[in-house]
Amino acid sequence: MNYIVFDLEWNQPMDGKKSSERKLLFEIIEIGAVKLNEDKKIIDSFCELVCPQVYQEINWHTKKMLQLKKGELKQGKKFKTVMNRFLKWCGTEDYIFCSWGPQDLTELQRNMQYYRMEPLSNKPIPFYNVQKLFGIQIGEEGSAKNLEAAVELAGLKKDVPFHRAYGDAYYTAKLFMRMEEDLLKNHYSYDLYHIPHTKKDEVRISNEKENILITRGVAKKMDITTSRQMMAINCMKCGQKPVRAKVRWFSSNNKILYAAGYCPKHGYIKGKLKIRKSEQGEYYAEKVLTYTTEEEIQKIKEKKKLLQKTTKN
Repeated sequence: MNYIVFDLEWNQPMDGKKSSERKLLFEIIEIGAVKLNEDKKIIDSFCELVCPQVYQEINWHTKKMLQLKKGELKQGKKFKTVMNRFLKWCGTEDYIFCSWGPQDLTELQRNMQYYRMEPLSNKPIPFYNVQKLFGIQIGEEGSAKNLEAAVELAGLKKDVPFHRAYGDAYYTAKLFMRMEEDLLKNHYSYDLYHIPHTKKDEVRISNEKENILITRGVAKKMDITTSRQMMAINCMKCGQKPVRAKVRWFSSNNKILYAAGYCPKHGYIKGKLKIRKSEQGEYYAEKVLTYTTEEEIQKIKEKKKLLQKTTKN
């Protein structure tokens, strides 16, 4: 399998309209990528500018970051042309996308849909979020370092400019090449521009540390919160057996719910449930169950008590 490490640069409008009023908020103006073989060796590269069709005026922030020369973007081709070239460059062999952060693959698909291109997939796409992997590797899981800070921390040589699509893809590839295989096996991310549509397509990730479920879409949010299966706290080490609840599901913002349970054999488990709305208008949930400590469970209990007290007052 090859690895396609890619980066996008995009432009956005300056007229102050809300994002909900727009069919396309971020217009891609550059695609850069590095291809690695199964041994994580660089075997090819790709870089092309895209001539903007939606937002002709370049946002000041984009202009400052990319340091574009006058008229440079006009030399680019239209998005569909560049995108087709990029997909052809990716090749027919099996490959997996890699990017710095979770947004690029979503915006790539959003731009493809805007120009009525065939989708990359009609269901979630597995990829490697190298920013997330780097945080885990250095023992700072959950941190979101910017790419240049990560390059400095890793002691990599800065031999191409940052803040352009090829340069950022190149540095992301250099960091990815240092990732251990065990780390990669257990830490796929999934782009959810297209959510699961059937039970078969639902995303299930299980390892010694956590259990993740991304559900198929439903019409009503209540269809998730009233599902016994969805709201159960399961022990992964006991074959997904439901355990006794220590803290029942509660929420402070109606989007993220928390809970906790206890397995006599394997200890405490904390639950986190995010309910989201897809691009197609359906509701879906991301449920994460993680083994934890009694101290962490106590913090969850205190959080629930504080919320109840605030609500009463």
